[in-house]
Amino acid sequence: MNFRNIGENTPIENAECIITKRKKHRGQFSYLVTDGEGELEFESGKFMQIGSELSISGTVERQYGFLQIIKPEVEPAEGIYAEILAKVEAGINAKEVPFLASGEVMDKLRPEIMLCAKKLLAAKRMGRHILMRFHNDADGITGALAITKILGKTYTHQQNSANYTVYDSMRDIGGLQSEKNPLVILLDFACGADSAEGLKLLRASGAEIVIIDHHPNEGHAEENSSLLINPWRISSSESASSYVAGYLSVEVARACGEEGVEPLASIACAGDKSKLLPVSEKDIEGAIVLDYMATYSGFGNKLDFYKNAIENKELYASVLVQAREALDRITDEVKANMKKRFEGPVSVYTIDTERVKSKEFPGKGKITTRGFELVEGPAVVLGVWKNGLSFRINDGAIEKGVEANKIIASLKEEMPDFILGGGGHARAASLKIREGFVDSVVEKIIEKVKTA
Repeated sequence: MNFRNIGENTPIENAECIITKRKKHRGQFSYLVTDGEGELEFESGKFMQIGSELSISGTVERQYGFLQIIKPEVEPAEGIYAEILAKVEAGINAKEVPFLASGEVMDKLRPEIMLCAKKLLAAKRMGRHILMRFHNDADGITGALAITKILGKTYTHQQNSANYTVYDSMRDIGGLQSEKNPLVILLDFACGADSAEGLKLLRASGAEIVIIDHHPNEGHAEENSSLLINPWRISSSESASSYVAGYLSVEVARACGEEGVEPLASIACAGDKSKLLPVSEKDIEGAIVLDYMATYSGFGNKLDFYKNAIENKELYASVLVQAREALDRITDEVKANMKKRFEGPVSVYTIDTERVKSKEFPGKGKITTRGFELVEGPAVVLGVWKNGLSFRINDGAIEKGVEANKIIASLKEEMPDFILGGGGHARAASLKIREGFVDSVVEKIIEKVKTA
């Protein structure tokens, strides 16, 4: 007999279950347990962790309005968590709502979105320890805000890199080692080839990994995660990147029954300049505010930092003014430091970003974007510094076959001693380059643009 159908004055013997909640009650610990189908309570003077696997015997009686196991005999169990979790997930009904952006890509992603919704709702019900890392831009932040609408209080940390490195993995494994069956959610990063080793280690530690990303899946992240939502698994077209992580997270939240999250999707699109959804001036302002704040926020920043700023109208308005002033201030300097390196069917421009006095905001990527906004015709704009560069590529260049992620892939093969890492989308990407060799890499890029 399962916990759902059990009645009063019913004996149970060696029932396998998982602790999902714990609270201190009348000098003892009160526990809520599930067998995957129903829930019961029991009390004990012994402290046990949420997620503990148990075999329990006793008699079910009604106490204080709830069914409780009286005089429980509790023994540890092993190897039952996955089976019970699967039962909980199977019993959850996600909502199949019309997508904000219709089309073949989203239709094919629906099974993963529904599965993700069930996983998150089940994790909440099971009381799982959840760690969520989000990329440090408007897209990653809005995605995290959407997911926390589902989960409520969870452990959130800002990730200031597009890669999930071995160092990141070791840090997280250390923090999770005392947790039972933790769930790790990675938003808007971790699909690049440079993330594969970190993900492999994290998965080997026993953590379940869910990734929501829209970067090219060069690292085959599905091999090292339980669930991957990534449009590049559906389409090899550069337009796959337009299905930004913030938007995909909003669709997961909507499948969980959350309402009022739709504006986050438009802000995410504004931040990554995606044309997937209509974007208003208010959406653009929201993205600027989040990007500005993320620039000044260090690693490990909690999500409440952004949530509070968005809700505080006075602070929001002040940040927006400062961010706009900073963007306007650099325009003349960008013009002065931008050079046309090649003129042809697709022209190539470079900007020496270190000569642009921007302090922390805008960063090198935003400086490159500012220069990109000033050019006309098919073009590639490269923002360069002493040990790296950023790509920005417009529609005209894409139509002629020039894509940043493909250029980067070929550079990694042809110049392995100079290229230390990098990746991104067809239109926007970045490279880490051994110091002293940036000019050589730029010349190689120009050659590739000429022959595209």
